[in-house]
Amino acid sequence: MARPRTVTDETVLAGAAVAVSAAGPGEVTLGQIGSRVGLSPATLLQRFGSKRGLLLALARHGADTLPCQLADAQHADAPVAALVEVFAGLADGVRSRKEFANHLAFLLLDLSDPDFQQISRDYANAVERAIADVLAASRAAGELTSSGEGLARAVHAAYNGALVTWGMTGDGHPAEHVRSQLGHLLGPHLADAAPSLRRDTAFP
Repeated sequence: MARPRTVTDETVLAGAAVAVSAAGPGEVTLGQIGSRVGLSPATLLQRFGSKRGLLLALARHGADTLPCQLADAQHADAPVAALVEVFAGLADGVRSRKEFANHLAFLLLDLSDPDFQQISRDYANAVERAIADVLAASRAAGELTSSGEGLARAVHAAYNGALVTWGMTGDGHPAEHVRSQLGHLLGPHLADAAPSLRRDTAFP
């Protein structure tokens, strides 16, 4: 009879995410990951096959998480305000430019390795579909007056661009950069009857 797992894959992947943020995907070791979750490197190898297998599992897990968070924003009283806060919350987890550089190093895997490329492509498509659904819910709620063609992709690009420009300068906090850039993009589409949205997200 197989022994029950006392440390779930979810816990392992959460520990792996922290370890990768601290060391980068190239430098992180199974020992560093295992020490965070109380498992030996041999146990991680048995479960994931290799460090690459663990990183692929981490990429898949991350690709599933954000679209689900964005989907929840559809049901908020102010869907676009909730959307902005989801993205700002992600940015709030970036604690330093060095840590952000390690996230960018993971992105290089997404761009160069075929298996990671597919996960990244599916992730981007799922995120943009989820954003589009939130924008539609926002229009139905009277929060937005319009959301022109391509706005969902523009929102995704503005989020990523805000992080990159923050990483280049290091000025302020990344979450505030994200709020500001999304505010500049979405502000002109806001209905006049949505003053709380402007106040909560520092929209102009």
